[in-house]
Amino acid sequence: MGYSEIELAEYVVKHYAGLLTLTQKKALKHHQHLLKLADNPDRERVTLMYTRNKWLSEEPETFTQLDGGYSNFIVNCSKELLSNQGADVVINTCPQCGRLARTPLAKQCRHCFFDWH
Repeated sequence: MGYSEIELAEYVVKHYAGLLTLTQKKALKHHQHLLKLADNPDRERVTLMYTRNKWLSEEPETFTQLDGGYSNFIVNCSKELLSNQGADVVINTCPQCGRLARTPLAKQCRHCFFDWH
């Protein structure tokens, strides 16, 4: 295996977010919107808007999902998704170097530039 657990988790969550549970999807959306708020000079007003639009969650399950940090969250999501729905997930790796391709349909390695068209 030419990739780390976190690389696999990022790949799975990025390309197969639709297969996550509803709670996991809410936690992912919450985290992504928190990142957008980080450097916002009008943070208080935007936070209210995000909360009103349910882009930021107030549900305890969301905070439980993210308790160990984002990296642990996506690793846990990835493991659960692969164990429950692994047949629906394509892990596309380079036939030459074994690293993860950029997408499930990619035909050229972003690491060693091998082409398998």
